[in-house]
Amino acid sequence: MPLLLPALALSTALRLLAGPPTAPPVTRFGGHLDHAPAGDSVELWVGPRRVTSTLSPGGDFQFEFKDLRTTTPVHFSYARQSTRLYLLPGDQLRLKLDFKDFDKSLTYSGRGADVNNYMAQALWKFEFSPPGNEPRPMDQLTPTTTPAEMRRRADAFRQQQLAFLAEYAKAHPLPATFRHGAALFIDVSWGTQLLRYAEYYRGQKNADGSPRPVLPETYFSFLKEIPLRELAEHLGRGYDENTAVGWFVSAYQERLLPTGKLPTDPAAGPRLYRLATAELGDTKARNMLLDIIMFGRLNDDLPGVLAFYPTYRLHNRDSTTARNLRARLAQLQLLGEGKPAPAFTLTDNTGKKVSLSDSKGKVVYLDFWGTWCGPCMREMTEFAPALKKQFEGRDVVFLYISVSDPEAKWQQALASQHFTSSNSVHLRSATSAEADAYQVMSYPSYFLIGRDGRFIKLNATHPSDGAATVAALEAALKG
Repeated sequence: MPLLLPALALSTALRLLAGPPTAPPVTRFGGHLDHAPAGDSVELWVGPRRVTSTLSPGGDFQFEFKDLRTTTPVHFSYARQSTRLYLLPGDQLRLKLDFKDFDKSLTYSGRGADVNNYMAQALWKFEFSPPGNEPRPMDQLTPTTTPAEMRRRADAFRQQQLAFLAEYAKAHPLPATFRHGAALFIDVSWGTQLLRYAEYYRGQKNADGSPRPVLPETYFSFLKEIPLRELAEHLGRGYDENTAVGWFVSAYQERLLPTGKLPTDPAAGPRLYRLATAELGDTKARNMLLDIIMFGRLNDDLPGVLAFYPTYRLHNRDSTTARNLRARLAQLQLLGEGKPAPAFTLTDNTGKKVSLSDSKGKVVYLDFWGTWCGPCMREMTEFAPALKKQFEGRDVVFLYISVSDPEAKWQQALASQHFTSSNSVHLRSATSAEADAYQVMSYPSYFLIGRDGRFIKLNATHPSDGAATVAALEAALKG
């Protein structure tokens, strides 16, 4: 009678017979950039991991990976230009491009070139080429574009992408898993465009100025053609896949909230949760959606957030984001029009301590910003100077809090961009403490505070809003 080994002993014996785990083959990725600006490092996000390599004076770089075990999405960037690619274990891939014509000139050679040349060609053909080369549906939007027209254009664009993938795969070997993923993200992009159109449509008005009717349920039938439950599998795989899923999930809000607002009826919360679960599944993508809905509406849809909160809390009771949301909601109970603005004391650009209370008796237009924030800098350079000039000599203080900027960089921006003026005060916060107290969710964020130190408007209009901001300041002065 043969000896029967226990399961654990048998598995141990099999491992010993198999020997130590086989190390993955070495994967190399290098390349050459013509006409590249000097001084930067090439940056890769390899899955969730960031690595860098110095670009040589001749324009060359090289990476080597000894632990790459699966097909991995990679995000490549240098001097504010970027592209995306894939590495398979054992690839010996080389990139070449002319920096003056970054996306159009991008080519690959060596093992792994077939997959990545498809990526480069598809990106140029369908995403980065000049408008008109391959008409992109969102580039063709006008106020008269109907839902049916948008669907036809999006369908045609999707078919062009799928046909290009199929034709390329006939001439070049592409791994089946890669082809599946490429087709999935063509569908995800298609769905994102149709959802973004729904947002655009909602923001338009009829010829007589009346609001447009809510899109019918049948408009969203395209969602049945997208394997939505697969989306969560791509979260965490890499920078670009996270971004594509994030764009889709954010746009999916239009499916749940066709009016753009959360219903204030508490009974609507469970219904919306069931719909999101039925389509996205009990997945990280659904949870991301709920977080986006709740955090993104704290400032301008608080009644809806409070109505939906019991449903959110029931299903997200112990998550970190749920705890953060509870803290923000508790803080928001202290904020609101007519309530005192949180006090602070910070150092200005001359080294003087300045408190919010120093401006009592004047209207305060408060701006949270940073030199690292492109939209902030645009407001500061293009629109704020004229607004400040218009209220010069009047009881308005333009109070700026730079968040998380190094002092030298902040001071240099104030001086070189001429941001200072007789009616502006510039403060710097090395942390986000003051921004957190004001529940700042995005930058720039503006607040209008009355002469009595109480809020007139949270989420106030921007300098670029022109007449609306002037009118708000004039009303505050009279209040």
